[in-house]
Amino acid sequence: MFLYFFLFLALIGTYLILRPLLIMIKLKVQFGKQVYFYYIPILGVIQIYRSSAKKGNPQQWVIDIITKHPEVKLIVSNSVTKPVFIIVDPEYYKPLYLDHHLLVKHDQSGIKEYIVILNISFLLSKGLLFAEGEKWKEQRSLLGDHFLFEKLKERIPMMNQVTRDAINNKQTVDQVFQYICSITGGVVIRSFFGQEAEGWLINDKPAQIELGEILKSFVLVRFSNFFIYFKQKLLGMKSWDYFIKFKQDLNQIISKRKSKIEKEGRKWENGDFLDVYLNKLSKSKDTQESYQYETEDIISQFITLFLAGTETTGALVSNSLLFLSENTSYLEELRNEAKSALVDGQVTADSLKKLVQLECFLKEVMRLKPSVVHPIVRQPKSDIQIKDLFIKKGSYILLGSFLANINSNHYEKPLEFNPKRWLQSKPIQIDNGFVNIPFAAGGRNCIGQHMAMIEARIILAHVILNYDVIKNPELTKVNWLSRGIQTYLPDDAIRLKKLE
Repeated sequence: MFLYFFLFLALIGTYLILRPLLIMIKLKVQFGKQVYFYYIPILGVIQIYRSSAKKGNPQQWVIDIITKHPEVKLIVSNSVTKPVFIIVDPEYYKPLYLDHHLLVKHDQSGIKEYIVILNISFLLSKGLLFAEGEKWKEQRSLLGDHFLFEKLKERIPMMNQVTRDAINNKQTVDQVFQYICSITGGVVIRSFFGQEAEGWLINDKPAQIELGEILKSFVLVRFSNFFIYFKQKLLGMKSWDYFIKFKQDLNQIISKRKSKIEKEGRKWENGDFLDVYLNKLSKSKDTQESYQYETEDIISQFITLFLAGTETTGALVSNSLLFLSENTSYLEELRNEAKSALVDGQVTADSLKKLVQLECFLKEVMRLKPSVVHPIVRQPKSDIQIKDLFIKKGSYILLGSFLANINSNHYEKPLEFNPKRWLQSKPIQIDNGFVNIPFAAGGRNCIGQHMAMIEARIILAHVILNYDVIKNPELTKVNWLSRGIQTYLPDDAIRLKKLE
């Protein structure tokens, strides 16, 4: 009797393990050369990405597939018993960007899980990244206008100041990515909290540096060592006790602003993001709105914007510096443009429009080395049909729009670094509007994309006017580091040295 029972369980287990392979074979029969599948029992796509990372770039395996097989529309792998669909063709992923309600985010980083374990829901749960439905709509509506250029240009003097302060304090820079992130993190903090956050320290370190280290550890511990992760699941993470202190710091900053507003006798309409939220918090209580804002909403949204806006823009600028070190002919050209555009050593709202070559350079870097490779993994809420592709509920979906950017169907010489292609009237040969979307698209696109591009132009202009960019001569190949969906520059790739 027991033998039959164990045989039955073995058959069920075998079927579940082989189920993704059966789906892949069926898709191969249907689509032929337009589908590429890569099956590894149980480990699947996780093992594939890990093996690729050891060779220098976690995304290299999919890049190689598209380079050799530009006709591929869909790459299919597995994660344990579920299929993983990497949708490459813009015609297939476009409907999913336009109707984002079809999918739900799958938190592969484990951040939401850790939030529950540690009882620190104030971190991200109410922010734009993980909010859904009406709560997401409310958050997006509240902040949307403040990310338009007319509002953002008020922050340009602050962005200049934060960047110049960092440059004045450094003669040489060895850890370029961390250095640039200290600037972008400072901009996010000042954009949200204004001068109340001046001199804010966490664990005796500048808040923008330490907060970045805290948040990245969520992802790193999940992917670096399974046994550490399992231990923390069982025993909790006592090392995270300082989150309580972190929350207290933020509450003090918020209380300080509340007191200031009460003294002034008015609510500021055109200030930083904290003013926006305090206004909304006050109004929601006065009018008894259906969604009542609390201090935790403010904290959660700050963490979301910090997470989304610090390392992504930091990666864009530091990646651009690497490309400059490898393509030195562009360095003098961009320096000359920056010199002629700056007004009294400052980038202004008007001079941003003159940084044309610099913007093209940034766009080309984003095309070849995007800060965020693809959006967070999604899962269909129910069975979905995209054109002739059927995907069952619960499958994993990656929107591989970055692969369209290196496909010879869309670009001439797609792997060649050529910023001047963006000066052409038609840089993309075949385009449905969803080929080059470094900030995603549709209703859940990056709300901070305009701020990111303004900030990147300002930081890069100041850096190249003050530093020489030197590539490590001993480094024959850059091994790109990865945290989940993001790749970034290793510390030993380049260094900065103050110009004489």
